[in-house]
Amino acid sequence: MKLIDTHAHLQFKAYDEDRDEVVKRNSEELEAVINVGTSVDASEKGIQLAEKIDNFYASVAVHPHHVDQWGGNTYNQLKSLSQNPKVVAVGEIGLDNHLYKPLRVLRSNELQGYPKPDLKKQAKILEEQINLARELGKPILFHCRDAYDELYEQIKDYKGKVRGLMHCYMGTWEQAKKFLELGLYISFSGNITYRGNDYIRGVAKKLPPEKILTETDSPFLSPEPRRGQRNEPIYVKMVAATIATLRNLRTEKAVQITTENAKNLFDLTI
Repeated sequence: MKLIDTHAHLQFKAYDEDRDEVVKRNSEELEAVINVGTSVDASEKGIQLAEKIDNFYASVAVHPHHVDQWGGNTYNQLKSLSQNPKVVAVGEIGLDNHLYKPLRVLRSNELQGYPKPDLKKQAKILEEQINLARELGKPILFHCRDAYDELYEQIKDYKGKVRGLMHCYMGTWEQAKKFLELGLYISFSGNITYRGNDYIRGVAKKLPPEKILTETDSPFLSPEPRRGQRNEPIYVKMVAATIATLRNLRTEKAVQITTENAKNLFDLTI
């Protein structure tokens, strides 16, 4: 059994120079890759990749970083895009209260910065997109940074009404328990391998096995020893290997568990 990367962005500019090569090797080595939308444009491009590659899928959304891109017709644009049969989720959506410094996009000379966080604006488009997911009957990919308590308060009343995952989890175990009570999965990326992240590994060790997922968030968060380099979905193997070590499992068993969980959440029949 092969792994599933539940969260990547191979449609991003970081892959413009060699996307065909990256797509080929990742599609061959993995069971599936979900390329996640962060804007209407990125959602469209993710779908285009999914249409070309049998085991690629896509999600649609406007990320909280891009809250100012939300307009009067955005809901309908995302709804229209979601009619594509390769769209398996709504996301990534959520709350982000982190103050980012400008960063250089990997393999690009472009500097990328994000506006000062406005949680009220973010919460508004979060609600709209949760409604979209409910209307479509699709799972949600929740993004959160420095706002786990706020996000829980925002979504707690949807218990039993939505399904989905906490993407690239970086919260505490106490916070994780609250999201598990809502029925959500918890997904880990390459930063679970970083030396200073014992608290993340602690969460991964305690989770019920039926709630663990793996991802890369490519091109970001490349695992050790590739930290700082451009990430790719194939390095989700390092995430799975770390989870296996933490839980005293064979890597093959961790692969089986996380792959079956992903298929269940996203209704993948591969």
